[in-house]
Amino acid sequence: MRKHLTGAQPEKELAPLIGQRVSVRLHDGDGGYRDLLGELESPDSIRKKNGEIAFFDPAKIAALRVLVDSDFRAGTGAPLSMRIRDLEIAAAKTWPSNSVEIFGQWQIRISKGFSYRANSVLPIGAAPFGEPASELPESIDYVISKYLEHKLDPVFHVSLPVHQELDDYLEKNGWESPYEILVMVGDTRDLIYKEHQGEIIEASKLTQSWLGLQGDQSVNEILEGYPSKFIELKIANKAVAVGRLSIADGWGILTRIFVAEDKRRMGFGIAIVSEMARSAVAVGCNKLALQVNSDNYEAVKLYEKMGFKVHHTYRYRKLVSTMEPAGCC
Repeated sequence: MRKHLTGAQPEKELAPLIGQRVSVRLHDGDGGYRDLLGELESPDSIRKKNGEIAFFDPAKIAALRVLVDSDFRAGTGAPLSMRIRDLEIAAAKTWPSNSVEIFGQWQIRISKGFSYRANSVLPIGAAPFGEPASELPESIDYVISKYLEHKLDPVFHVSLPVHQELDDYLEKNGWESPYEILVMVGDTRDLIYKEHQGEIIEASKLTQSWLGLQGDQSVNEILEGYPSKFIELKIANKAVAVGRLSIADGWGILTRIFVAEDKRRMGFGIAIVSEMARSAVAVGCNKLALQVNSDNYEAVKLYEKMGFKVHHTYRYRKLVSTMEPAGCC
């Protein structure tokens, strides 16, 4: 149990806990209490183990605890295929698409902008093909028609090694891969942290200084579409590094990690990730995950130096001849 809140909680205090497993004790109005246990879905609802959503009045909270298995470490536990599925689902929640169609065990994600992650099919079912709603050729034809209908290039997000056969099939049928992504995980209790002399700013909404450093504003709607902390490290009142922390299903998902060009190779990358990890710990989250292009060698070395390890990889498969890379994160 990493966090224990007492008394009625305002939305701003509950929002950072969304995605965590919690125990909530509520005043029942007759001088007694009733308890709810499950994943916090919103500041006023919990998803129980059986999938049922239970709503509650935050003003009636007597106590709230974030529950953590102290023996669990990121990247361990269930079989790899199940861990990949759970982690990909958690990451998808924190990068919400404008629309998601559930097609068997495929998530057909469609959004504005050019983010591959928000505009791709995510198979989350069992090997070999992720359990689409129909036979593989017919399912792929359906996917193609859906994306063309929205004037988008058809794209698959293929998790490896669990869906290697799907990746092979797509490659043989003309789907090209612009790059491979490493999904790296780390446990906050095992990481190497870096101290700094700067000022840390945390905000629940995008700020101009945060945006000014990372530059790309094409995914702003996605960034604010899920409760997140926008964290920046300032030196002499100037942002030198930024990142976004989102909590889902017990995972702290780190995205949009940027360091100012003139401040690189000076330790600010490790410093901002250290602060993101501390922020996750503050809300009872020990498991962290991030995604990085496999050819971004410097970033991979930085994360490995901190203690992150590669958990699995995935490829984007795109049905076009011209490859114009979109934003992966």
